[in-house]
Amino acid sequence: MSGKYGFGGGIEGGGIDLPAPRPRAAVEAATLMAAVAEGARLGFVAREVQAKRKPGPKRREPQDKISIPGPKRVIDAFRARCAAADLTLWQGLERLLEAQDAG
Repeated sequence: MSGKYGFGGGIEGGGIDLPAPRPRAAVEAATLMAAVAEGARLGFVAREVQAKRKPGPKRREPQDKISIPGPKRVIDAFRARCAAADLTLWQGLERLLEAQDAG
């Protein structure tokens, strides 16, 4: 066995000379727009990737996240109050903010 993996000298071109690729001709904007309009008329639709939404309830307003490090006893007490009141953490925070504004 001579050469790597026992294949000897590698791949030979076989004497075939391929022509160099020709550059593409530029397409006029009017021609391109006419082709797109004709495609739309025939029912073709754009194939761009749509933004995928996560499963779950529909979001009625923009979402964000917050991470608040703090003493475990405080975080646990907040979570326990939210669980007892059947609230999500953001709903519990919203109630605290509303109570602060009202008082």
